[in-house]
Amino acid sequence: MSSYRQREPLYSAGADGRSPAAFRHPGPLPPPPPPLPFMPMAMHPPHLRGMPYAPPQPPANIPRIRHPNRPPCTTPSKTLYLRNLSEKASPKVLASTLRALFETYGTILDVRVRHSIRMRGQAFIVFGEQEDAVRAHSEVQGFMLFGKPLFVEFSRTASDATIAQQGEDVESYKLHRIEARDRREQENKDRAAQVSAALAAIPHPELPNKILFLQGLPADVAVSEIEQAFAGRPGFIEVRWVSVKPDVAFVEFEAEMQAGAAKAALGSQLVLREDMAPVSISFAKR
Repeated sequence: MSSYRQREPLYSAGADGRSPAAFRHPGPLPPPPPPLPFMPMAMHPPHLRGMPYAPPQPPANIPRIRHPNRPPCTTPSKTLYLRNLSEKASPKVLASTLRALFETYGTILDVRVRHSIRMRGQAFIVFGEQEDAVRAHSEVQGFMLFGKPLFVEFSRTASDATIAQQGEDVESYKLHRIEARDRREQENKDRAAQVSAALAAIPHPELPNKILFLQGLPADVAVSEIEQAFAGRPGFIEVRWVSVKPDVAFVEFEAEMQAGAAKAALGSQLVLREDMAPVSISFAKR
């Protein structure tokens, strides 16, 4: 007896008995696969590097300039400054990823990833040749790394690795850089102090109030003396003494207009006695 067993047909006949049911269209076509993520030109396969490409632009809600009064540096340099890095990735992972990304453009001397609170999300890439840094600056701009667009700028100062490559003294360069930073911070503090002093010198208009504020009263003054100075003014109600601060008092009127008329008539200072300093008069703050 033969061990041959008849196999089932690969395609069964359709309802009409002629067309195979397996070849019938199952329904709508599946959606096309998602587009490949953007890669720098140096990471493309050799046969695709000559094809034109357009790197994606970063979202409009992310500023391209870190400081509004300090635009990015446009002078080519061997050191690239990176920002908008992912803060969720560890510095070790970021350093290895950035080195693998940028070493396709040339020799990398150093990769510095900042992990402090003030410098988080920033890094520096030091190239051995300036031409490689310029090419990486133009091609990696906007590269999506860990779900965020990468912003690439030229560094304003040379790195320690570049100074060592040029054969110069690194320690003296570090000292000079620290001195320049301290001098710049001191200039910013002096400028802020000048602005604060200028704003404080501007007289601010007083808001009207039905209560007048007296300041600079002598310790031996009596309430009756203050009441005598304001008793003849229309709308005068009372004088309130502050026990915890005997050098101040409040004079209340029925309306703001009456308090303003009394202040305009007396001026900004009130003389209660000839042998004492004048008392300052102002509207009480609301």
